[in-house]
Amino acid sequence: MSIFELRGLEFYYIIFVIFVIGACIGSFSNVVILRAFSGESIVLPPSKCPHCHNKLKWYHNIPILSYIFLRGKCGFCKESISIQYPLVETIVGLLFVGIFLKFGLTLNSIVLSVASMLCVVMSVTDIKEQVIFDMHAIALGVIGLLYNFFDIGKSNLGSYDFSLFAHSLSINKSFIYSILGIIAGALIMEVLAFWGKLFVGKRAFGEGDSYILGALGAVFGVRSVPYILVLGVIVQIIIILPMFIKKLLQNREYMLLYSLGGFVLSVGLFKLLDVLNLIGNLFVFIFAFGLMLFFAFYACKKLIVSAKSAEGLTYVPFGPPLIIAAFVLMFI
Repeated sequence: MSIFELRGLEFYYIIFVIFVIGACIGSFSNVVILRAFSGESIVLPPSKCPHCHNKLKWYHNIPILSYIFLRGKCGFCKESISIQYPLVETIVGLLFVGIFLKFGLTLNSIVLSVASMLCVVMSVTDIKEQVIFDMHAIALGVIGLLYNFFDIGKSNLGSYDFSLFAHSLSINKSFIYSILGIIAGALIMEVLAFWGKLFVGKRAFGEGDSYILGALGAVFGVRSVPYILVLGVIVQIIIILPMFIKKLLQNREYMLLYSLGGFVLSVGLFKLLDVLNLIGNLFVFIFAFGLMLFFAFYACKKLIVSAKSAEGLTYVPFGPPLIIAAFVLMFI
């Protein structure tokens, strides 16, 4: 059912309820984030102040509002509360609203909302400590596999039919693409990481980035992996663009700019061939994908060398840009 079919106050009431539910899930996400670092159960003990360890009252746990009413301080010890808490609650609430506006009041929206919550959790842990917890990525990957096994998103890709011991077996193509998405996502990031280690003696990306792209591949399928990767690179570049351009111009590293441009153009070619339904041809796929990987590896090599030689260039985790890219693909 589309939310837009509702009229007047009903529409705004449903939007408000969805946002509140999302904010509450966002509050739970903060617990998941905090206790992933502490090693505590996400169920017990009850929520407590991380400073004075006093058990919080119910009115200390109202998403967003409690932070405002308490003026960003603990109700007991008056220590400052991290802005992370209301930000995560707001972001998850807005994501829930956006998903339900696009996909309606459906099971598809519920599954994607849970997946989005896990994406926010991984983004925050990566930003805070440059850590991706395996359990979060694995949970997202499992959700992606189940999502595509039952074709909850109604991909309309059809199915593969097999005969096994005189019994017919039908498997959704979306599930096969989900499995390939895990393999492709993790493999590409590991190859890029090895490429960095080969040339500058250190991984280009952390192992957590491989988990993230693999998990996103499970949700969105193998065809989306190249787009998530290139959009993630673009988001990463936008974040560090001012410092990055300044360093490139100072060092006259024009080949890096050319290689990044080639990478973007090769992804555009891949997308064009996909739109024209030519990517199904094995030779066309190998050529387009190989061209894209060539520019990706070459740009990665140049990027790593540049980053290593550029003193003071701020490190920005690559996990959140990948997740932002996935959200962009989901909503367009």
